[in-house]
Amino acid sequence: MKKVLGLILCIVNVLCMTGCYSGEQTYDYTIFFLSEDENELIAEGFDSEAQSVDAIITEMLDKLSTKPDDSDLVAPVLEETSVISHKLTGEGYVTVSFDSGYNKIPLIKETLCRAAIVKSLCQIDGVNSVEFFVDGKPYADSNGELYGNMSAESFVDNTSGETTYKQSIAVNLYFADETGKHLVNVPANVTFDGTISIEQLIVQQIINGPDKIKGLNKELLPTVTETTVVNKITVLEQICYIDLNKDFLNSVDGVDKEVSLYSIVNALVDLPNINKVQFSIDGNSMEYFGVSSIVFNIPLERNLELIKG
Repeated sequence: MKKVLGLILCIVNVLCMTGCYSGEQTYDYTIFFLSEDENELIAEGFDSEAQSVDAIITEMLDKLSTKPDDSDLVAPVLEETSVISHKLTGEGYVTVSFDSGYNKIPLIKETLCRAAIVKSLCQIDGVNSVEFFVDGKPYADSNGELYGNMSAESFVDNTSGETTYKQSIAVNLYFADETGKHLVNVPANVTFDGTISIEQLIVQQIINGPDKIKGLNKELLPTVTETTVVNKITVLEQICYIDLNKDFLNSVDGVDKEVSLYSIVNALVDLPNINKVQFSIDGNSMEYFGVSSIVFNIPLERNLELIKG
């Protein structure tokens, strides 16, 4: 009888142990970091012993500003900027103030950082929305549009790569006017999913041409042949290095070569992290772009004279 009872107790103990270890560990909150390649969000469990909403916010912002235990992850608030302060109102509205370094965060990384912070904070009971302030001013996009109050629903989840992350970004595109001798600035909202850089996405929009821009009623001309391919694009020390295939050298009917070239240069230099653009064709540097008057083998700055007023 004792042997039978002992066997039963052993089975019970094994079942209890299985119950303890088979389930996933639960946490009070999920906190979001960036992946090592800064292309997606990674969720990490987070427990808080704080009692008040404001104290939990403080604790979570501290966590978001600290290098994660997993060294492959990137903290949203660490390298370029720091949190100066935050404020919580009775309506669940939170403002988070950053120093001016926030403006130096590259565009795609900034969007993911913003998503990580907002999604993390909005899990807290009593927090309904978050607004960013940078250097004392409400945070706005490159066209001056305020982001305002943001909630978790402002962002499509891409946690751990399970779903695609999509975010609409305001950018400036440039196409040719009807004469082909001037550029026309076209503010546009483009959607990226983190699979390519915002720089490549902008160039691809220019390659696609003005006909692909929704709601654009102006009679504009494409500036780049549609068979142009972006081989590689990299930003280093505020210079965008872009390698295109040889089709970029082909002229577009009715459009000046200089207009074609600077439709890309101006659009890229309008990004806050780029001052100049350096071109190459299929990996090779070329001295001139079509004609000897257009130097092509040096970093090019924005050309405002070509823009139609």
